[in-house]
Amino acid sequence: MVTRTLNRGLNILEKLATTDELGLGASAIAEEVGLDKATVTRLLRTLIEAGYVRQDSVTRRYRMTGKIVRLAQGAATSLDLQRIARPHLKALRDRLGETAHLGVMEDQTVYYVDKIEADNSIQLVSAVGQAMPLYSTALGKAIIAALPEDEREAKYTGMDFVPRTDRTIRTVAEFREEIQRTQVRGYAIDDCENEPLGTCVAAAIFGPDGRPVGAISASGPHFRLQQHLDQFGRQVMATAAQVAWELGADTLKVAAPAFDGPNAVDPGPDHGGLIR
Repeated sequence: MVTRTLNRGLNILEKLATTDELGLGASAIAEEVGLDKATVTRLLRTLIEAGYVRQDSVTRRYRMTGKIVRLAQGAATSLDLQRIARPHLKALRDRLGETAHLGVMEDQTVYYVDKIEADNSIQLVSAVGQAMPLYSTALGKAIIAALPEDEREAKYTGMDFVPRTDRTIRTVAEFREEIQRTQVRGYAIDDCENEPLGTCVAAAIFGPDGRPVGAISASGPHFRLQQHLDQFGRQVMATAAQVAWELGADTLKVAAPAFDGPNAVDPGPDHGGLIR
């Protein structure tokens, strides 16, 4: 029943998407989608409550709102992000010899949308589509650190801090301090906090509007990365800046690592942190 109702609602949205700016009345929609007017009216009421449809108070016709456009733009950005980031992930993997990930935030998790594996015999286990907590991953920390303060605070209140290892951060106060350190460095560190023997460094990717659209990371066994965290951090910062530049972001405004167009590789030892 739920599947049938969802399908009917989507059919209505598809029909409204092809109409002109005047919209359609309930009877016309019912005729187009092959349903009775009462059912269509009930579904339209649900779509209005969800913010996808509005009804003109004068003509009583229905039109789609901009919400569906925002969803489409978000999906397009994710596709562009993956396409643009992939060659940079490969280059990062080749430079560092460790696995590179691309992650995006969804609610209280970060999920992997791309991964370029290293050739090492010992590496961490991960998969595209896998979701991990924001608070225990370098990808999650990097994105959180790049959010406006009010949005960061809202994220903090929704975190449960269930420990994944004995080094996982477990309180809001500790996590807030970690985010402050991330902002100063410009990159985030997961030091055996998500996997007992794994270490990861990540930097946020900014979109044209100056907001984070994801993050890039390099990860591997703790024993291989522990002495190279700053080197890896500077490399992921430079890679994230390259991707942001190709997405159309003004990298000079959103981040402080030295960046000089698409051929930048390493911002050098005197890098800065995020400007917030």
